[in-house]
Amino acid sequence: MEKEEKVMVLLLFMTLTSLMTAYLCFGSELTASGQETGEEATPYSRESGEGEKVFLEAQVLSKRLTYTGGHLLLQVDCNSEVLSVFIPKTAGAETLNNSIQKGDFISVTGTVSEYEGKREIKVERKEDILLSDQH
Repeated sequence: MEKEEKVMVLLLFMTLTSLMTAYLCFGSELTASGQETGEEATPYSRESGEGEKVFLEAQVLSKRLTYTGGHLLLQVDCNSEVLSVFIPKTAGAETLNNSIQKGDFISVTGTVSEYEGKREIKVERKEDILLSDQH
């Protein structure tokens, strides 16, 4: 390799390293704020389709850990519709179980799915559930 080619390879390597570093530093902030990978959550409605990423505010009617697996299952009142919110153990179910109480108002971001013929919202990360100030 000639000197100019070595310099070009080194510059290309440095550029790629800088881009990767920027993505890792700033990309994680975008993910934490809920603006990840271009898929924005839309407000939940009865017309929301399975697999759609949605957000909603609701009051917790009940909560319980599943008998197997340690997952958290919330029943919430969302605009007079009772919905299940499923929080897997891997998404911080135990931590959320300790911080959420019956009667709390929460903001939820998750994916619409169906379990045993009933609609539910599946949460991927504990950061996708926030306690609201609403009463």
